[in-house]
Amino acid sequence: MLSQLKDFNWYIDMKLVPGANGQRIQQPSCVLSLDINDPTKSANENEQTVQIELSKETLNLVLDNFTRIREQLNTLAKRE
Repeated sequence: MLSQLKDFNWYIDMKLVPGANGQRIQQPSCVLSLDINDPTKSANENEQTVQIELSKETLNLVLDNFTRIREQLNTLAKRE
């Protein structure tokens, strides 16, 4: 059995990263918090939270792929 997504939350984090001339600049990233239910574990151990940090580029890639998934699911649903 696969884990199931129970809930999620997100926020934008501004990180200081090295920039030109030794200065530090702020760079935004998205922090995604996923509440997961793992049915293969016992009742008191089956829930966990996983946090993932996504750069703007990675977030755009994920969103593009989710759009493709949605389109494919919609196409399959129309066939039934």
